Amino acid sequence: MQWFLERHRFSFVVVVALFTALTGYFCLQLKIDKANRSMQADDAAQDVVEEEFHELFREKDFLFIAVTMDDILGEDGRTFLRDLVDRFSEVKGVNKVVSLVERDFEVSSMDEGLLISNDGETAGLRVLLDESMDDGDALSDLVETVNQIVAEVDTPETRIAVTGLPLQKYSSGVLVRKDQKIFAPLSMLVLGIVLLLITRRFSGMLFPLLVSAITICWTLGIYSMLGHTLNMITSLLPPVIMTLSVATTIHIYLDWLRNDEMKKFKRIHDAVRALYRPCLFASTTTAIGFLSLTLSPTPAVRLFGMFAALGVAISYFLGVFGLSVGLTFLTPPPPEKHALKDTGPFSHMLDFAARIPVKHPILVITLSVILTAIGIYGMRQIETDTDLLSFLGKKSELVQDTMYIEDNLTGTSTIELLISRVDGEPISSFSEIEKIEAFETEVHDLDYVRNTISITDFLAALPFPEGMPRPPLSQVLPMIDLSNYLSSDETKVRLTVQTDSVGTARGKAIVEGIRDAAKSELGEDYEVKETGSYYRIITEATHLVASQLKSFAIAIVLILISIGIVFRSPSYIFLAIIPNVVPLFLTGAIMAFFGIALSTGTAMIASIAIGIAVDDTIHYLSAYRKYRDSTHGDAIQKTTHSTGFALVSTTIALSLGFWVAVFGSFQPTIYFALLSGLTMWFALICDLLILPAFLTFHSKLPWVKTHIGVEQ
Repeated sequence: MQWFLERHRFSFVVVVALFTALTGYFCLQLKIDKANRSMQADDAAQDVVEEEFHELFREKDFLFIAVTMDDILGEDGRTFLRDLVDRFSEVKGVNKVVSLVERDFEVSSMDEGLLISNDGETAGLRVLLDESMDDGDALSDLVETVNQIVAEVDTPETRIAVTGLPLQKYSSGVLVRKDQKIFAPLSMLVLGIVLLLITRRFSGMLFPLLVSAITICWTLGIYSMLGHTLNMITSLLPPVIMTLSVATTIHIYLDWLRNDEMKKFKRIHDAVRALYRPCLFASTTTAIGFLSLTLSPTPAVRLFGMFAALGVAISYFLGVFGLSVGLTFLTPPPPEKHALKDTGPFSHMLDFAARIPVKHPILVITLSVILTAIGIYGMRQIETDTDLLSFLGKKSELVQDTMYIEDNLTGTSTIELLISRVDGEPISSFSEIEKIEAFETEVHDLDYVRNTISITDFLAALPFPEGMPRPPLSQVLPMIDLSNYLSSDETKVRLTVQTDSVGTARGKAIVEGIRDAAKSELGEDYEVKETGSYYRIITEATHLVASQLKSFAIAIVLILISIGIVFRSPSYIFLAIIPNVVPLFLTGAIMAFFGIALSTGTAMIASIAIGIAVDDTIHYLSAYRKYRDSTHGDAIQKTTHSTGFALVSTTIALSLGFWVAVFGSFQPTIYFALLSGLTMWFALICDLLILPAFLTFHSKLPWVKTHIGVEQ
């Protein structure tokens, strides 16, 4: 290290500056995923059903617009609606506008509650979009044009509300851009203040912030080079990377500051030599936690895990080599001018924390077991629920418009059903139609279902002569246009189910109710396939949580194995389990107590938190093994006292850095930040109290020798 610092520090600075300039350029080119395509999980089977539905009925996403005005079915109201439909129809990307206009304002029973409210004061427009809306820029242009039209025609006498999944995607993109303008500067400000208070030196603030800024630049630059775009999940990368990148820097800087060596290069070498291995192990476990997210079926989550792990690796490299080079430009402070003293209230607090687990290990262990039991019980009460609208907050205009439409017209979430005979034969008789009608009726009666539409509704509206037998179905079907609800070969019937905008927990209950109704009314002779944007969200939420639990299990196994390999002691694996799972269980209990559901954001906490929480354990155990020639009590006292300040300092910096995201625009982002920071504090307490208690208990076992770190 000394040879490198003395001969190549200027070359290192030049290389870092050039690569930072290159990645900085690509950072400026980083775009937002306006269509949120990366939030859609990989599901080949569901993709096939969606493609089949699209090929049959040529429908994909849609916007729903409600218009309220006095006498909307009067002459002025009809003129207003005709003009509005004409303008929407001309918007690029709009395939068709379904409204009362195309029916010359003749209201049928099917239209009530859908295209016209029951009180006759609100009209509905269903704006069907074409395939080009899969492109984020095209979707953005369409939504902005629709919003512009609404703004131009809106008057004090009218109320126009717009909703739909495409609008939710667009709104998410807008909020991501807004958050990006807040997160990075605020994280930088918070970390700067914290670092200045911890180190009481300008260099103690400057170097960690430089490492953080360069790490973000490199990580996001590479992210942009590879053609990726930011979404509501990956928008967390800047604050997360900025926060995590200071950990290695703080540990090495504080050790350098405490050192009494006055030779510049020797002092840096000693600090790095003492901590490069623990910091490497800690960075590795953190990266493992992030990399476990690559098992997720959701591309956005995989990208977040992959590039967060890359950021951790870059921050370790810069924290060791970059900080070392930076410190060569400083004059080492003499011992009497050190800002950090091992005296005062903080030192007394660490002494007190060290005595408790040594004097009362059984009490501490018993309390940890009780807390674990409480946490496990609490975690079992957590509900799995993803509610896209609640993510935006009740004050969001989109949320208010959605609620207005549901209060006055119909549900805005849609599940599409494809009904067919198992033998592949056409639907050819009224007896089959009656079965489908009975199925539709049972589905319509499910909780949160607002409306259902199928060919049975169109057939029921036909004026068959009373007392006369109905003609064969084959003669009736050509009489009406059923192209939107019956396939051309008459083998597949479409049933549209419109529901309230409820979370995936209630949505899952709706799907289960649909399947039960299919079994009871259609039997085994018919097949029902579910599709639609809302159904996709329901299935993805279920798969996401399952995949995250799998990721967490893999992460914790790999991390514990790594601890065993690093410390060459199987017993250390057991010693590390409790202090690192208790924080997660406590966080789970808090989620259950406050009704925080497992969702897109919160499901990632466990895998990430275990990787971060174990960092303190590694640093504590590494310091503990240094005092192998001391008695156990002295070893705990020295370890807690020597590492405590650095552990508390990094926890303050990391947690406050994460908590910056509570100012974000998405509810899952806020919960993710808040709970992750809270887990870090739980982990710190466990590592300063529970881990020493288990070490004390372990040292008293008959097969463990008196001196620590050596087992028989």
